[in-house]
Amino acid sequence: AGCPDSLIKELHHFRILGEEQYNRYQRYGAEECVLQMGGVLCPSPGCGAGLLPEPEVRKITCEPSNGLGCGVRKGSTD
Repeated sequence: AGCPDSLIKELHHFRILGEEQYNRYQRYGAEECVLQMGGVLCPSPGCGAGLLPEPEVRKITCEPSNGLGCGVRKGSTD
């Protein structure tokens, strides 16, 4: 997948896992990207939206937008 002399030319070769497993693989990659960028994942059950809070922010709302986000508000006011 982009490596010299690779036998796998398809970038989405994990599709061989099947639709459900491939979707889990993509979701995991997106979650890892958010975490690597310093973000957090919404802890609300069934949500898991990626949130990128501003530095020094201690309270965050999972804003609903484009079918993502649940509106839950988490954090401390201290």
